Amino acid sequence: MEATAGTLIVPQQVYDAVVATQGALGERLSGVDRHKLATDVLSEAKAHQQAATVQRYALLQGARVLEVGAGLASNLVVWSKDYGADAYGIEPDGPGFDASYKIGCALMEANGLDPKRIVNSVGEKQPFADSSFDIVFSANVLEHTDDPATVLHESLRVLRPGGVLQFVFPNYWSYFDGHYGVFHPPILWRGFFPWYVKWFWRRDPTFARTLRTELNPRWVKRHLVLLAKDYRFDVLGLGQELFLERITSLDFAAWATLGRVKGALDWIGNRTVRRALGKLVVAMRGWTPIVITLRKKA
Repeated sequence: MEATAGTLIVPQQVYDAVVATQGALGERLSGVDRHKLATDVLSEAKAHQQAATVQRYALLQGARVLEVGAGLASNLVVWSKDYGADAYGIEPDGPGFDASYKIGCALMEANGLDPKRIVNSVGEKQPFADSSFDIVFSANVLEHTDDPATVLHESLRVLRPGGVLQFVFPNYWSYFDGHYGVFHPPILWRGFFPWYVKWFWRRDPTFARTLRTELNPRWVKRHLVLLAKDYRFDVLGLGQELFLERITSLDFAAWATLGRVKGALDWIGNRTVRRALGKLVVAMRGWTPIVITLRKKA
């Protein structure tokens, strides 16, 4: 599969590597075909969708952007080529990371971009000077980090005054886990989810034990207070409005396992009922994903 229809060029060897790594893992966890998972994670349309979420608050054009957890680098490529962003990424290399760093470097090179723009590092130790970036973005990464609070702190450190930070991650007080593609009740203690996927869904709980299922609105509120001791910022949103828009209109793509969520919402049918349901979910602090968006002050 050599994808060249749009801006993003995906060589066959890159696609095959994603199928064999992230695709194979995702298929084992969720039962979704590895080729669909690889196609979705490399999708140019997905990079545009994430760009739209960022550009609610800050333009990518001409901005120096850092993606924390650049993954396969599809965002870096599309944002550089289509939006004129001066884009960099952090992605760790080594065992346990499904070769994302090496695949991302290969994708950058295939698209005529410098692979050195992806730095082999982790979000807890960002190798950049203070106030280096106009935008710091991350999606579906914080739940995989060793120390989510330190990742946020470091990301604010490298953000310039007036710049925007946006982190997208699951709310585990919600109802659905995209890694396993399963519905679940709100997770109130960290040991619950591995137990739940093992005994309720009969899935391997090993991966579930690695997830930071303490991430929820209470965690966010507490850590924003802690961050405010070192940095001044405005909270522009936490994702509730985006959640309501998507659940009402069903205007979101069925990436990976999200087709199961979209199917369930489509079954409800009535737009007004969906919005009322969405408002109830927000009131119960169960919207997902959480989208922390902050503007740093001087």
